[in-house]
Amino acid sequence: MNDYDLIKETIFDYFEGYMTKDRGRLEKAINGDVANMVGYWKNPEGEQELFNTSMKQDIDEWVSPDYPTFPFGEGKIMNCHIFSKDGATVVFDCGGRFIDTFQLVKMGGSWKIVNKFFVDQ
Repeated sequence: MNDYDLIKETIFDYFEGYMTKDRGRLEKAINGDVANMVGYWKNPEGEQELFNTSMKQDIDEWVSPDYPTFPFGEGKIMNCHIFSKDGATVVFDCGGRFIDTFQLVKMGGSWKIVNKFFVDQ
């Protein structure tokens, strides 16, 4: 597979792994040792709020049977920029609910998410 197809596979391992609570796909997509997530979303009071978390901890929460996943529509890569042999950025539409941006690094022939920033739409 070429780099674009490998990156697409990584992004959809993340997105579909989140939707189906599949730890294996999430851990395949995310470098849990370093990956962070920053979000700007509406808090329970309806106000925009900025936060930062470790994606390794997020995976534990996302796969919990008690965690309600967001009812996303179809996910779509809006833009993918491979800026070096080991670095890329992706802009991803999570079914119209969030716009995610990812930074990825190629390690050992696989693309891994190392950072995510998203905005609540």
